[in-house]
Amino acid sequence: MGAFPASPVATAALDRGAFAPPRSRQPVAIVDLGSNSARVVVIERPVPGILETIAEERRDLRLATELDERSRLSERGIATTIDAVAEFAAFAREAGAGAINVVATAAIRSAENREELLARVHAELGIAIEVLDGAEEAQFAAMGALHGLPIRSGVVVDVGGGSTEVARVLAGSIVGAWSFPLGALGASAAWLTDDPPTRKQLKAMRRMVARTLAERAPGGLGPGEQLIATGGSARTLARLAQRQAGYPLPLLHGYLLERSALRRVSSFLAGHSAAERCEIDGVRAGRADSIVGGAVILEEMMRHLGADRLTIAAGGVREGVAMRAFGEAVPQPRMVRAASVEAFLRSGGLWDEEGMEARAGLADQLSPEAIDDPFSELLEAARLAAMLRTLGEARGGEAPGARTTAALLAADLAGFDHAMLARIAAILHDSDGDKEGAKPYLALLPTSEEPALRRYGALLR
Repeated sequence: MGAFPASPVATAALDRGAFAPPRSRQPVAIVDLGSNSARVVVIERPVPGILETIAEERRDLRLATELDERSRLSERGIATTIDAVAEFAAFAREAGAGAINVVATAAIRSAENREELLARVHAELGIAIEVLDGAEEAQFAAMGALHGLPIRSGVVVDVGGGSTEVARVLAGSIVGAWSFPLGALGASAAWLTDDPPTRKQLKAMRRMVARTLAERAPGGLGPGEQLIATGGSARTLARLAQRQAGYPLPLLHGYLLERSALRRVSSFLAGHSAAERCEIDGVRAGRADSIVGGAVILEEMMRHLGADRLTIAAGGVREGVAMRAFGEAVPQPRMVRAASVEAFLRSGGLWDEEGMEARAGLADQLSPEAIDDPFSELLEAARLAAMLRTLGEARGGEAPGARTTAALLAADLAGFDHAMLARIAAILHDSDGDKEGAKPYLALLPTSEEPALRRYGALLR
């Protein structure tokens, strides 16, 4: 495992980012003023360990393009930022937020006149903007990404519009956080000047990114470590890869993006102009001119770390800041899954403590070898499937397992990777006697798991 260089900045970020006691049980709003887009999310915590977004809004501010040659934010950039904060604050209050947390990242962080912007926002709106340094941004991105994933160790990368943040996590604790000026929007504007970019320009950008990572990024992944990616560029690329592959799960969160698939999507996008990319389903107009640069950075990060695949995280900086607001630390993934299922069933008025305990106990009857390992993922999947099936049963009619699967995948519960979702979906379809319906999910799993999953499904009929 490659060692991180000593980083007093990262250490300071960890100290400053220490989680405070919970300040409010009300929903909180997080306004994220990024280099490309700005977003507000209103998040509540129905039970400890669970964060739920109840409202969100976005604006493409493209602040990275509003910085002049002296790194000063233009008057238009300042004005549009003030307008966005005012609009987002009103939106958040309407959604019931008890507190509004505004954070700014690379573009505002690097602006020579950022104090002017902060002063005007405070004077006109009475709102303070917290400017995150690079290490703090990396830390919050890592906390938010890992909150909803069953991953405890690895490297989290967030390719933003104006910078790229990286954090290394061991056993659920951040041990280093770094930032470097490789942003999808900024690098695309500087290196990919033709539209579409030429092969020469793409090669030059790759060399620049590779050199920057070799000099400043952490070393390769160690045994048991995984690469996790968050941010709009990574999610857009993963969405396109899913559609090319005809992937059976309609979820980005937890998706495993293979390096070869990323390379195919990157090559496809690079062969089209920005205007043509806007017409591709899944590519927003505000990202069309930066997505190729984002793909190059992500590809080179995978090569540098020696990663053949990465896991897509839906959460990031905003969720990390919300965790701080609630005093929430990263819980064990198994606890998040259990809390997610409980909150999901409670929201439908279906949670009964004794009944759920009895349902979960059904799985124990069939698998004495799994009981020897109380942390068996197959056994956990069977227990959760048994509890979740109450949703389909309560709606009446045939195929309660299939109806439950549809509701489960639409809910996109926290803490689940795609393998666990596939296990549960296979069990639920088999519980209807629908062996064909289970096949697409079984195809995502090792063939050695199929006999046990089939038996668990039959047990629930």
